[in-house]
Amino acid sequence: MLGWPVQGIFPPNTDGTDINYVDRSNRPHPDGYNLLVSGDDFGKVNLYRYPALIKHSPHNIYKGHSSHVPCVKFSHDDHYVYSVGGED
Repeated sequence: MLGWPVQGIFPPNTDGTDINYVDRSNRPHPDGYNLLVSGDDFGKVNLYRYPALIKHSPHNIYKGHSSHVPCVKFSHDDHYVYSVGGED
């Protein structure tokens, strides 16, 4: 969750504790890069290219939980992302 390859995943105006979990895809995407998924305190699942180096890296946002997302994981074949909401 912390380190050089994920430095761009932190939202603006946050203290760094709002990201609860990250996972990297097991295999590269057909376009040659891996994917990174994060779960945050705002009920969102965020999908990035890995590594996410640019401050506030571009990403897709998926809403589906009513509160924080404490865990997100890619399936073993990277076809799915599983997420768990803290109040689900």
